[in-house]
Amino acid sequence: MLPQGIISVFKRELHSIISDKAYLAVAVLLPLLMILFFGVMFYRGTIEELPIAVVDRDHSVMSRKLQSMIDATKGAKIAYQPHSMAEAEALMLGGDVVAILYIDDGFEEDIYRGVSTMVECYLLGTNLSTSGVVERDVQQTVETFSAGIALSKLQSMGVGYSQAMADIMPISIDTHIISNPYLNYGYYLAPIFMIMGMVIFTVLSSVYAIGRELRYATAREWLLSARNSLLCGVIGKLLPITLSMFLLSELIYVILFVVMGMECEGSLLYLSVATLILILSYQAVAIAIISVTANMRLGLSLGGGYSVMAFTFSGITFPTIAMFGVARVVSKLFPLTYFSEIFIGQAMRGTPLYIETTKLLFMMLFWVLVPLSWRRLHRMVESEKYWGRE
Repeated sequence: MLPQGIISVFKRELHSIISDKAYLAVAVLLPLLMILFFGVMFYRGTIEELPIAVVDRDHSVMSRKLQSMIDATKGAKIAYQPHSMAEAEALMLGGDVVAILYIDDGFEEDIYRGVSTMVECYLLGTNLSTSGVVERDVQQTVETFSAGIALSKLQSMGVGYSQAMADIMPISIDTHIISNPYLNYGYYLAPIFMIMGMVIFTVLSSVYAIGRELRYATAREWLLSARNSLLCGVIGKLLPITLSMFLLSELIYVILFVVMGMECEGSLLYLSVATLILILSYQAVAIAIISVTANMRLGLSLGGGYSVMAFTFSGITFPTIAMFGVARVVSKLFPLTYFSEIFIGQAMRGTPLYIETTKLLFMMLFWVLVPLSWRRLHRMVESEKYWGRE
């Protein structure tokens, strides 16, 4: 059974969350909306039918056949067929297309003459995801188209199909995608964005929970409701946030593994435990931040900044293994770095649990921030000079 001080503060905190609109928003409503938003955004999962423009100067049977094959791919859709490159460039500058395909005059004639010809593809490099999808589909289609022409020529010369294929492609690659074989962006991006948002709101709500006691000079009331035990006071105060964020994290997994159909290759229970440790680790960071600043507004700014930086350094958008030495060291200063590896390992790879244990322990190291901040936090709660600051 929990000590009476924890129960008393817990009830007091629930009343504060319900009565304070800002507190309710940051601890419950906004993270819930964020999870639902990203769930809807990435529900489709794959990038499909990206609009491209084709400038066909040849207007031949071969050029139309190539266009038809490109239009049949999953990622690219021929949305415009302008008469000139100037018109196509205007479409790209206006954001109407993400790529331009240029087929020059003499395309079919060069093919029949056995002369090497070229198809030019101009990609918009501002978004690597979209340009990567279009480049992949166009390149594969052109290679298939070229192989088909070469195959027809060899067969017309009496070469058998097997021998012709061996001549066209003497070396082939057999690719096996071990994790996320569907190449589904939703399976990779949706959980990370959702958990990233949950992390941000965990820090903000935890800083706000303690900071408001200083800001509104109610720290003495908080301590009295905890039976003069700061430990009971901190546990009772952060427990509603912990429960809220953990329940929201379970909602994330329901959306991923039930609604979106993602398969959990490892242990969902282990993933849930790791998520709880992640939440507690960021709450430890929040305690350290408010203890150092003794100011709710500054604490919220620093807490938000620290949380957002994890998105850059945790290896989600750019792999840590490819980072510069100093950046790779900095990436270790965020609990999300270790959790993202655990999530990918359990959700997508089915990594053995003993391999994940070290990452779990590194996340728990952030709990050390609590005893390191304890004396100053105690002094802030008891001394009126820290109360009422903007």
